[in-house]
Amino acid sequence: MDSNYYRVSPAQVFLATVILGLAMSAFAVWVAVSQPHIDLPTGSVPTRVGSVEVVPTDLIEEPDQLGSWSAIRDFYDRQSLLRAELDAPTVEVEYVLLDGTVQSQTFDVRSRMIGDLPWVFWFQNIVGLISLFFGGWVLGLRGKDWGARMFALTAVLFPMAAISASVYSTRQIALDGDLFWHLSSLNSTGALGFGIALVCLFAMYPAPLVRPRWLLVPLIVFGIPLVMTIMKVGIDSQVSVVVVAEMLTALVLGAIQWIRSRREPLNRAGLRWFVLICLVGCSLFVGLVAAPVALGLSDEGLISQGYAFGFFNLMHFGLALGVLRYRLFNLDRWSYYIWLWLSGMVLIILLDIAVVNLLHAQPWMSLSLALLIAGFLYFPLRQFLMNFLLRRQKSSISGKLADIVNVALSPTERQHVERWDKLLQDIFEPLAPPEPVEEEVEAAQIDDDGLELVVPGGRGLQARRLRYAQQGRRLFTPDDIDVVANLVQMHDLATDSRESYERGVTLERDRISRDIHDNIGAQLLSALHSRESARKDDLLRDSLTDLRAIINDGFLASYPLEDVTADLRRETASRFEANNIVLNWTGPDLSAQHHPNEVQFDIANGMRSILREAVSNILRHAEASVVDIDVAFDVDGVKLVIMDDGKGLKEAGNGNGIPNIVERAAAASGQASVTEREGPQSGTVVRVRLPYVRDVLEERVS
Repeated sequence: MDSNYYRVSPAQVFLATVILGLAMSAFAVWVAVSQPHIDLPTGSVPTRVGSVEVVPTDLIEEPDQLGSWSAIRDFYDRQSLLRAELDAPTVEVEYVLLDGTVQSQTFDVRSRMIGDLPWVFWFQNIVGLISLFFGGWVLGLRGKDWGARMFALTAVLFPMAAISASVYSTRQIALDGDLFWHLSSLNSTGALGFGIALVCLFAMYPAPLVRPRWLLVPLIVFGIPLVMTIMKVGIDSQVSVVVVAEMLTALVLGAIQWIRSRREPLNRAGLRWFVLICLVGCSLFVGLVAAPVALGLSDEGLISQGYAFGFFNLMHFGLALGVLRYRLFNLDRWSYYIWLWLSGMVLIILLDIAVVNLLHAQPWMSLSLALLIAGFLYFPLRQFLMNFLLRRQKSSISGKLADIVNVALSPTERQHVERWDKLLQDIFEPLAPPEPVEEEVEAAQIDDDGLELVVPGGRGLQARRLRYAQQGRRLFTPDDIDVVANLVQMHDLATDSRESYERGVTLERDRISRDIHDNIGAQLLSALHSRESARKDDLLRDSLTDLRAIINDGFLASYPLEDVTADLRRETASRFEANNIVLNWTGPDLSAQHHPNEVQFDIANGMRSILREAVSNILRHAEASVVDIDVAFDVDGVKLVIMDDGKGLKEAGNGNGIPNIVERAAAASGQASVTEREGPQSGTVVRVRLPYVRDVLEERVS
């Protein structure tokens, strides 16, 4: 089997980033709460811890702001000294209150708790997680696009900087020097690596400026200062200088992309938005935190670095808006299903936290009651959510036979396509609607390492491309190819059966119609005009014999309207004349051009059957003396009105005549109504409307 089929799905990529982010944040919390803590008054600033005097630089947020490497190394040494004083069970601390009063007090040293962590610690973790989740979102859906890859790389490196900084920038007094150095190295790696990825991003988006292998150039150029920074060697304020250089390089590449996209309005619009949100977020951080130190304008940033990290999330929220408007990275709105899936995972985590807090915060709750709640409410609900969000489904056509037949029997081409697309969506649940494929496809195939499935066109259908199976929760696999093969085969068999049936019906009806018209009609006319009784009986006997043979074999033909109406008038007049009833016949204008010259056998037979039934009903029940019959043609079909001056419906009683008329009209795809005659004159009115062509296929499908 092709190894590409083992490539992770978008949902799995996104889940991996969620797990990675939560692990990074959990590690940061563990390191932070592993440090000693003393209960200093709110807002107080320590000036001496044990025997070690505290100088202002000991409490700075970011050691890189010290400038020289010698000062940074001295800073780490002093951090180790201060941290050693906090290893004792108690420590004497001198501190300055908000009003300037200096006090000294001996404090018990305890472990730091989660409640002791300040808001800025959580803020840096949150912005780091947001960045990581957006990176996983883009990478999962556009993993083969180099621009998307570089954006995802920025999203991975940024939380490395933000979350590591959240630990040392929110320390109460001091960290061990070695631990501080490792955390600062992670921060520098994330910050400078983010700049490298940003440069590579603008080298590849919206269109590649270079081949992917040339991305090694910014990695080498800016990677060397990164290694020097981790080793704490090089020029003073090195980190700030490199960050500013990376931003300027990204600006230059963005300008080149802008020039190259001058003839591509969509790319330029998306680039304009993306450059704006990226550079605004990055520029605010660099301008307010890194640039003042790099330019020697200030010993520290203009705002707290911890809160300045929030500027980078402008990139990610701006990306979401850009997807809606400009289709950045060729993502589409349906990609937000990934975020709905994440919301479900967060719901499970919140449910776990809520249950733990409930059991912890209610001392009155007995063990038996806690077990009862957990067993009958918590665990079933949690399992339901897990199964709903993480279940792995396989596509199947089980139970879809009726739907497949319904597709094959579609009365129109448009409905055929719509029903086929709906069937594909029901079976595979793709994120995006099925897309038509112009080229001919002979067999199902998997593209884009399992993200896409190409479905060959069935009989009378165009091939379709499906993207992201099961709403992006899995990849397409060879099992899906087998499902498609069976699906197309069943559709084609149903289509062949329908076409064969229709061809057989057409041939059979045509033969029967021709035989009836050519043979039976001629024999009956001969019998009608024969004066010899024996000869008439023979002709009628032969006609019945031939009719049985024809019916046992079937019909479809067409008849001239003029012949149909003439035969109907002659037959009706003969029946009424034999019963002393006056017939007023108003025939159609056959010279008009708004009707066809011929009608199907079904319609001609329907007119004849309805008229015979109406005449028979009049002769048996109406006791009429005059009958008016009006036959008219228009663009929609035949209109037949039969009106008598008999007793009417109430006096005539309820027989089978009226239902037979309605049923015969419906059988010919028409309508019929039987009502009382209006006005002082009693009687019955039969109104019939029949189309020229009976829609047999539509009637059969419905």
